[in-house]
Amino acid sequence: MSFDILSTSSINTFVSSYIVRETNKLVSPLQDKKSKYENLTSAYETFSSKLSSLKSVLTNLKLTGSDSLFRAKSTTTSDSSFVTASASSSASIGAFSFRVNQLAKSDVVMSTDMTSSQTNSITGTHTFTIKTGDGSTGEYTSTVEVTFSSSETNQTVMEKIADAINTDKAVVLSDAKTASATYSGGTSSIDINLNGTTTTITVNGGGTYEDLIDEIVTNINDNIDGITAEKVLDSPNTGDVKLKLTVDDSSKYISISNSSGYDLVTDLNISVTKEKGASGIVTASAFSPTSTTSQLSITAKETGVDYRIKELSDGATYSALAAVGLNLGTTRTAFDQSTSPDTAGFLYADITDANNQLNAKFSFNGLSLQRNSNSIDDLVTGVTFKLHSVMQSSDTDVNLTVANDVTSIKSSIENFITKFNELYTFLRENTKSTLEGRGLLIGDSNATSILSSLTSLSYTPVSGLPADDINLLSQIGISFSSDSGLSISDSSLLESKISENASEVEALFNSTNGIANTLYDKIDSYLGAGGYLALAKDSYENNISLYNDKIAAAQKRINKSADNLRKSYENLQTQLANLLAAQNMFNFIGNSFF
Repeated sequence: MSFDILSTSSINTFVSSYIVRETNKLVSPLQDKKSKYENLTSAYETFSSKLSSLKSVLTNLKLTGSDSLFRAKSTTTSDSSFVTASASSSASIGAFSFRVNQLAKSDVVMSTDMTSSQTNSITGTHTFTIKTGDGSTGEYTSTVEVTFSSSETNQTVMEKIADAINTDKAVVLSDAKTASATYSGGTSSIDINLNGTTTTITVNGGGTYEDLIDEIVTNINDNIDGITAEKVLDSPNTGDVKLKLTVDDSSKYISISNSSGYDLVTDLNISVTKEKGASGIVTASAFSPTSTTSQLSITAKETGVDYRIKELSDGATYSALAAVGLNLGTTRTAFDQSTSPDTAGFLYADITDANNQLNAKFSFNGLSLQRNSNSIDDLVTGVTFKLHSVMQSSDTDVNLTVANDVTSIKSSIENFITKFNELYTFLRENTKSTLEGRGLLIGDSNATSILSSLTSLSYTPVSGLPADDINLLSQIGISFSSDSGLSISDSSLLESKISENASEVEALFNSTNGIANTLYDKIDSYLGAGGYLALAKDSYENNISLYNDKIAAAQKRINKSADNLRKSYENLQTQLANLLAAQNMFNFIGNSFF
């Protein structure tokens, strides 16, 4: 007789069999239901992602006015080596002819050439003024300071002047006041214009001039970005106080004037008009035309007559410019290299309308015109023309056109079709039954609603448009298939409609009832933290959590029952072992008697 049925391995087999049987009966159905919700959650993540991608495209398609994608313009030129053009959405369609006769140049002034190693007699700190045009009838003013040591060579003097110009920022320094003296002027309001933006600073005083300067410094630093205000003490004498204002960006100018109340601007002598760092209006270079000589050039940063250098003047009692022959004042002496040494002056001295070499000169649609720059944006609204080189008499006029940007607009529509179809085919495949099985989203109200809207918009006329205007996608060469969604079935028709009827194509998408607006409004409520998809997904995730709890509880019960079963088998095993031991004893005693 065999008792292997209660061996340890047999017990393990019995218990394992029990666990498998109970798991199949209690846990597997719960896991199947949990998997269903996990699959739905995954499907909804994809659903939401594809819906968001389509919404992003619609956000751009529904833009109107100058932001509209359907107003993109393209330009063509018959010869890009001479003239090119770019156009914004505000540009009108048109054709233009160009002939480039002269390119715009920057004004340049040259110093006399000087022996590089020769000692220049200038020493100490000097100031000089540079003025340039501001592009119209005004001017920018820069006051530059430079310091020379004794026994400077001509080359070093030129290098120091160039460096001072190239690093100069607009600085306004007030007159010196006795710091401890009482300020009795009263309340004053000062207008500070930083590159066209005016801020009014009001100070009350009520103490010494040092207190007043402290109040101004605090007021400016707290209220105006781009200007650094400082208090300067003991300059030029001990006990003095000054106000120092520095414009941080040398491309910006500063103007200061009295606004109301006591005229503190005059009191401190800080009235300036379009003061600008020299580094913002010109560049300077020291160079060696020969191995033994040095020369200094100053070049306006902007091209054209209206940005020319208007003045180069040493400050009173100073001679930095004179030391290199450039204290020209407001005269436009012509640079002459035929003399020895060179005559300092301007490379393009003539600034008359007829003969100046600084402006771009060109023929536009037969008109002779000039501009300060080779980039011209004030001829045709929304169009910027760029002049690249001068044309010879044998060159034919350049023809330029501005047209609807068919490629860009078509690309935007193609992008819409792509995102539309990604969403449509996903919903289509997941809301139908096939031989392979049922779609995950069959019967799902969110999926069904969106799918219905996509389908309807594909062949329903857009309402609210003029009677004879485009109101269907099919009218611009876009077809709809219930299997695959939208497609461009007639590319030539689409391109011709964009080229010739861009405004109607635009209205088809971005009018009040247009495709982009209607579809955007439909799907918007489905997205976001409080949208329909998020709410449904939250419900699915709650169910997953619930089934996780149920599975854990069922597994716990099964494990507990399995432990109890194991203990019962082990007790039987012990009892059997005791019986077998008793039997063996009886057999032994019996054998002993016989």
